[in-house]
Amino acid sequence: MSRQAPRAGFTDVDWETDREFYVRCLEYQSSSPFTQMYKRRTFDLLDMRPGHRVLDVGCGLGQDVLAMAELIGPTGEAVGLDLSRTMIEEARKRSQATDLPVSYYHGDAHGLPFADGSFDRCHADRTFQHLPHPERALAEMIRVTGPGGKLLIVEPDHETLVIDTPYREVTRRFLAFRSDTLAQGDIAHRLYRMFKEFRLADVAVEAATQVSTDYEATNSVMRFDGGIRVAQEHGVVTEEEADRWVAYIEEAAREDRFLCALTYFITVGRKPA
Repeated sequence: MSRQAPRAGFTDVDWETDREFYVRCLEYQSSSPFTQMYKRRTFDLLDMRPGHRVLDVGCGLGQDVLAMAELIGPTGEAVGLDLSRTMIEEARKRSQATDLPVSYYHGDAHGLPFADGSFDRCHADRTFQHLPHPERALAEMIRVTGPGGKLLIVEPDHETLVIDTPYREVTRRFLAFRSDTLAQGDIAHRLYRMFKEFRLADVAVEAATQVSTDYEATNSVMRFDGGIRVAQEHGVVTEEEADRWVAYIEEAAREDRFLCALTYFITVGRKPA
């Protein structure tokens, strides 16, 4: 069997049959205390001010756009862009009741439909892991940011994902395969170098680790049970290994001893004046 991993659905949500899953996934993630904690930190690092014009690349349901609009006030503008028409339509619906200065665009991160230097701040959260050409997308973010403006990207590093099982080799094979289902499963730890190569100033990185002991909630998003069956179909693990692995994870969940963890990297820099 082929070991080439299938691409994960967030790469192009509009082609997926169960688009509501991706909406639910973003809603769950945005409601978690961990996500709320790191988002507060990203907003602090961006140092958004009243009157700023800010861009969220890969805005999803638009939660961050609304939060940024609160910070920049009525004299500013918060703009969201997403490749998925499903997400943009949902974001527009969710912002209808607000008088905040927000707008949403359907578009590609690799070719942003904005003029050079249009924004004071540029932000992307869990977007670059899904992009086929992250360097091109970063170049676009830099292009549309004005001199002295800040850029921030936060990503989970899927090569840091750990799950406690006694089947170390099976788990390692599965998690490596799972990371490879993403266009850029390891992008989080590569962004510091990329920011430096693009000559951004004041580049800094922070890390935050999400630890979960709630299998049901975690699996509703991560879909470990289905993922290892996909790995089995691709010859990464055997049927016997997958059966044993799933049985252990489900037992650990029942006995309240399940644990997994994933580290996020927040990378921030400034466009030289």
